[in-house]
This record gives sequence, structure tokens and C-alpha cells, in this order.
Amino acid sequence: MPASRRSLISFLKNFMMLPASRSVTARTLAKLVLASMKLLPVALAAQFTGIASLLATFWHSDVSRIFLCVWAAFGLVQVYFALHFVRGFWRDRERVARVRIWIRRWTVLATCAGFIWGVAGAVFLVPVSGILQVVTIAVIVAVTFASWPVYSSWMPALTFFTLLSLAPMTISVAAQYGVSQTIMALVLLVVTVFILYSGRRLNEMMLSSILMDDENRRLVERLKREVNRTEAARRATQEESESRARFFAAANHDLRQPLQAMGIYLDILKRRATPQTAPVIEQVATTMGVISTLVEQVLEVTRMEFGRLEIHPEVIGIPALLQEVDREFRPIAEKKGLRFRVRPIDASVRTDPLMLRRALKNLITNAIRYTDKPQGEIVVAARRLGHARVSIGVYDSGPGLSKADCTKIFETFYRGAAGKASTASGFGLGLSIVKGICRQLDIGLSVGSRLGRGSVFRLVLDVSEAEQVRLFEEAPAGRSAIRPFAGTVALLEDNAFVQTAMRDALESWGSSVVSEEQPTEAFWSAVEAAAKEKSPLVLISDYNLGEGAPTGLAAAGILEKRLGRAVPAVLITAVSRDLIEGDFERDRTSGRDAPKSLPVILQKPCSAEALNEALHASLERFAETEKTETAVDTIESSGAAGVEEPDQSNGTVN
Repeated sequence: MPASRRSLISFLKNFMMLPASRSVTARTLAKLVLASMKLLPVALAAQFTGIASLLATFWHSDVSRIFLCVWAAFGLVQVYFALHFVRGFWRDRERVARVRIWIRRWTVLATCAGFIWGVAGAVFLVPVSGILQVVTIAVIVAVTFASWPVYSSWMPALTFFTLLSLAPMTISVAAQYGVSQTIMALVLLVVTVFILYSGRRLNEMMLSSILMDDENRRLVERLKREVNRTEAARRATQEESESRARFFAAANHDLRQPLQAMGIYLDILKRRATPQTAPVIEQVATTMGVISTLVEQVLEVTRMEFGRLEIHPEVIGIPALLQEVDREFRPIAEKKGLRFRVRPIDASVRTDPLMLRRALKNLITNAIRYTDKPQGEIVVAARRLGHARVSIGVYDSGPGLSKADCTKIFETFYRGAAGKASTASGFGLGLSIVKGICRQLDIGLSVGSRLGRGSVFRLVLDVSEAEQVRLFEEAPAGRSAIRPFAGTVALLEDNAFVQTAMRDALESWGSSVVSEEQPTEAFWSAVEAAAKEKSPLVLISDYNLGEGAPTGLAAAGILEKRLGRAVPAVLITAVSRDLIEGDFERDRTSGRDAPKSLPVILQKPCSAEALNEALHASLERFAETEKTETAVDTIESSGAAGVEEPDQSNGTVN
């Protein structure tokens, strides 16, 4: 077989049998046929109308009326079998399994329809000319156009129908060797190619739509299963949590009841004690106290392990907290011959006061318990860690911990070497309780120790926002660090109290302040009006401005976009600098609102001096940037070589 002939056959085979149609499942083929059935009424109506039109057109012509009737009868029979096919396909409950049989029947029906209209095109055009010829061509082309979307669900069916219905008519027209006939034959050829190409594309779109619907259905079913699984897990977790709560309540009651009864009986025994039984009763009382403490600590650890603690945060003053600690533990320490001191600072934190006191008392109790040196000392001291955090340390002069002990000291029932050697009673649960409390309250916990010198346990807490307000409201006279700023400050701060304190501080420096909790259109309009003046303009913004509002970084970008120029900016935030730098780079690369350069970043809470320093630092960086850009523009415009650009600083105030 010649290569050209093999290539033509391969092309026709690939055209009629799409790769997708060879690989689709029986269910997908059935859905393709069902989709085409929706358009079948239009096709059958067009075929019926076409038969009636050609009968009426050629009834009084030279075409045999017997032939016309026979042809029309075959056409109507084909229409009937098409309707019968549709009804049978819809009623067949096994159509997916028998889809190949239905596809073959569909192809036979399409072939018969194409043959019937091909016969009309070949026979009716021969004895006529003029208007009858034009009408015949128009009717057959119209019927073909109305029918091709139906047969496009299966490309072999569409190919047979189109070629059989249009090819004979095209050949008949071309055989008449007229100029107009040749043009008409070319038009019919173009129509044939258009129908086959469009049918192929329609087949691909229908198949893609069905496959996408199937995929969406599978995804929805998978999502429903995941939702049901998640809901079942949530219900199981809730039931387990309720079961644990019932267990804790029952254990708390059932374990304490016999201990309480033992206490009553011991009290009775103490009143009836004799010199011989008194030591035994005292030993039993001591043992009962140890058991009671152990039960209490075990229940506490278990509650924290399963998250059953309720947190009620409030603002706590460090001085009041340490004064309470001093009143409670100084007598205990002095009774043991130890010195006890507290060193508070004027600061406040927001946390659960009862749980914080419990953690601090456990640390102090351990420090007193394991410090046996004569004239030993226990110190509870607080100090600031920058502007945002406070550390409370419990220092002792006990035996200290080894490096191995420091890594395990917070584990349940673990006692260090010094604890095991000590005569003090303990079960290794106190520090695990402290660890659980710190985890619940999001408090930093660390330990430092030197063998033979003592240990320190530190709690690190974030200061409250009230502390930040206080830092701004404190304005001692003669503060030389504050520099005036006679410009406009656009202030964005979603906390009303902090916003008021910052505005008062800025105005006391000679600034004109436009403030708002979130960037509204009125705020932007006021800032734009202030920017028209010759005085400097600086944006000071909190990074997080509330849910649904842009970040302070985005607000700086919006302001620069509205003004059409760079603006000095300061971001006040508790978010780490690395995260803000990452957001800045992502916003710049993605085309979102972002300032020209990274603003000065100031960590919360900040003092008035730190804000004043950041304000002037942003102005200095802005001026340096402007100077650099001017120098670069000069170099580029003059074409000078070998001139170094000025160094651009990128300082940050923390």
C-alpha cells in the first residue's frame, strides 16, 4: 500500500476516533449520547420539515412522484427509528453496560439519514435548474446544519452523516460545469469541512465537560466524606472530652472523700492518743499529707495534659504580684533560715492571675525546699526584656542542676540528682505543672543552673497594652531625647486608647496629626489635603489594623499610590521583622499595594522616646534615599563612568 494512502487512512481514522473517545469509559460514552439526545428534537423537526419542503417543491416537477413518495417514506421511517432509539436508550437501565451496542445503532441511524439526504441531493438536482436547484441545496444544507450537533457525540456517526448527505450533492453540482455551479460546489465543500471540524471540537468540549462534571462530583463526594469524617472525629473528641470531664469530677470527688474521712479519723486518734501511740499517729498523719499532695498534683497534671483548664486573663501589676508572694513565702523561708527578697518593676502583664500565681508559687516552693545552705538566699526578681516583654525569675542558692537534669527537669515524675539526694519530700510533679501552665498561658519558660551555685527559673510574659499607653502618657520634664517634629503625621491605630496616647504625644512635639482606627476614604482625603502643604508628611501605622482592613504595610503602599510619590513610614507591631520583610517582598513581586521601600519597624510596646527616634529615622532614611536616587539620575543622564553611588542605609529602630 502506498505511503500516501496509508497516511490518508491514518488521518481519517484519527479524525473520526479521537484519542479521548478511545480511552473514555462506558459511563462517559453513555453520558455523551444522553447529552446529544437533548438536541435530537431539533434535528428530527428539521428533517421532517425538509422532507415536506422537498415534496411540495418537486411534486409538480419532472421528478417521479412515485420516487418522491418512496424517498419521503424512507425519510419518515428513519425519523421514526430515531425516536424509537431515543425512547429505548432512555428506558434501558443497563445502557452503560450495553453502550457499545447503542453506539453502533446510533452510527447506523446516522448513516441511513446521511444516505437518504445524499440520494435527494444526487437525484433532485439532475433534472432541475435555477430556483429549484437553489431550494434543494438550501434545504439539504439546513437539515445537515440542524443535525450535525446531535451526531457529534460520536465522530464516526457525524462523519458518515455529513459525507453521505453533502458529498453526492457537491458532486452533482460540480458535474454541471458552470461557473456558478463550481462556486456553489466549493461552498458546499467548505461547509462539509466546517461541519466536520466543528463537530470534532464540539465532541471535545462535550467530553471535557462530562469528565469535569465527573471529577467535580468525585471531589464533592470526597469532600462530603472528609466533612463527615471530620464531624465524626469532632463528635468523638467532644464525647471523649466530656467523658474526661466526668472522670475528673468523679476522681476529684472519689479520691478526696476517703482522704477527708482519714483526716477525721486521725483527728479522733490524736485526741485519744497515748504516749505509746502518738508517734505512730503522727507518722500516719504525715503519710496522709503526702498522699493528699500527690493526689492533688496528679489531678492537676492530668487536667493540664488534656486541656481542661479554663483561662480567665486579666491585667496584673508586677509590684502587687510580688508583694503577695513576699507576704506568703518570707515567713516560710525565714523559718528555714533563708533570706527571701523580691525585686519588682513598674510594669503590668495580661494573663490568668490564678494560674500565674500557681506557677510562681511552685517555683518558689521548690527553691525553698532544695536550698539547704546556711544563710541561703531566695530572690524573686522582675526585669524588662526590651519594650515588649517582662521576665520574672526565681533565683536560689541551692545545689544546682547538671546539664542532663536541665533538659529533663520539667518531665513528669522526674527528680534531679540533687533532689534525690535531698531529704526534702517531692514527687517530681511541681515543675511539670509549671510547664503545663506556661503552655496553657503561652508563657516562656527557661532554666539556668550551675552545680553548687544555684539555679534560676524564668517566666517570660508579654506586657499589656495598658503598659504601652502608660509609656506614652509618662512625659517627665526636661526630656532631652525628644526632638520636635513640625510636620504632619498620618496615624493609623485600631486601639482607641493607644491611638489617643500616641496622638497626644505627637501633638506635644509640634506635629499636626490626622488619626483614624482604619484607613477610610475620609482619612485618605484628609492626608491628601495635608500633603499639599510644604511641611513633611510621615505615616505611622500599626501593622495589624483589624479584621478586613489592609495591613500597615499595604496602607503605606496605598498612600504612596494616591500621592504619586514615596512617603516616610513607621510600622508599630508585635509581628517579627522577618515576617514583615517576607510580606513586603511578596507584595512587591505580586504587584499588590506596597511602599517603595521597607518602612522603619518599631516593636510593640514602645516608649515615646522610641517613637520619636523612629519618626526621625524614617525622615533621615527617606532623605538619604532621595539623595541616592538624585545622584543615580545624574549619573545616568550624564553618562559618567567610574562614579560610585552613595551608600543607602537601611537602619531599623527596635
